[in-house]
Amino acid sequence: MWTIWKEELFKIASRKIVWLGMFLLALFIGWRLYAERSNYTVTIDGQIYFGQEAICLDQKLTAGYAGIFTEQTVKKIYEDFGFYYHDMEKDVSIGNFCNYYITQHMTNYNQVDSPVLENVRFLEGKYWEQNVAPLLNGTYLFDYTYGWNDLKETYSILTVMAISVLFIIGLSPVFAEEYSLKTANILLTTKRGKKCSIWIKAAAAAFLVTVVYCLFTAYIWLLYWTVYGTQGLDASAVFIGIMPGGYAPADIRGFFLFSFALGLAGLILLTCITLAISALCKNAFLAVVISLAVFCIPYVWMHVSILFAPIISKGIREAISHFMASMPFYLPVNWGFVLTARQLLIHLGIALASGICCMAGMYYAYHNYQG
Repeated sequence: MWTIWKEELFKIASRKIVWLGMFLLALFIGWRLYAERSNYTVTIDGQIYFGQEAICLDQKLTAGYAGIFTEQTVKKIYEDFGFYYHDMEKDVSIGNFCNYYITQHMTNYNQVDSPVLENVRFLEGKYWEQNVAPLLNGTYLFDYTYGWNDLKETYSILTVMAISVLFIIGLSPVFAEEYSLKTANILLTTKRGKKCSIWIKAAAAAFLVTVVYCLFTAYIWLLYWTVYGTQGLDASAVFIGIMPGGYAPADIRGFFLFSFALGLAGLILLTCITLAISALCKNAFLAVVISLAVFCIPYVWMHVSILFAPIISKGIREAISHFMASMPFYLPVNWGFVLTARQLLIHLGIALASGICCMAGMYYAYHNYQG
């Protein structure tokens, strides 16, 4: 069993294109963060600072306004700094994180024409009540969260999506390649060929996926820690765009742990689906193509489901949409759907049931293969 385990790990890990993709992804994320740090600016007492110095000064400045976020906090920031804006002549942003946040989220900044600063106003009436007032109810903790908002996009969306595609390429040949090379019949005649060796192959794949995902997560978190430190991790997750109302940890630290767990669940389900397709296909390239197509089906459904309104009832369409949201494409970003705890558990339950079905299909297809 140990020999089979090692051989399967080596076979999966020998896919050079996967490791090249991982390397390029790691390089891109590091370069992007370095560029973001280099272009970062903050204005303090009329002087503009750049780079890592600007980040440190901005964090120190924001610490003076950290705490429960109220209307008084907003007024204080506005009185001290005014609105954030971009100086067209100098081609540099003027402001700091505090007034950047209130300008972006509490004014008409993104809707006005140039010159921007002259036309910027706080939102009023129903727009204030709907978009701003909920943030000022005295339950949210404010602090410097610029870097963590960026990490949310980089890690929870870009990284998990890219890793999923790379793992599809790496795992699709696990069984299909044996069919192509005509080695499956020989392996299935061995002592454990039709029994535990099938599960060992699946376990080796899941183990490698888990280890690589954990290591890549540690790499990204370490990168952001070197630039942004730990300030703001105890702030409320609403300040990095996590909508209130659904189930999600209240603070940013908890959110990233939650996001990590959803990402891992999505990748484990992706492993099960890909292995099942691999066991059903007799060609490795075809297995890759079908796996990628299956991976993208939820995205396609969410964008075309409205077209089925005349022929499929709303209830059925919603049920299908919940199923699609439980698949690997959307499961890692379930926090973006504003789900209740019950709905989230249902999605995880669907994912678990789907994974079990895929494992059963994988076992049956490979166990009964006759080339």
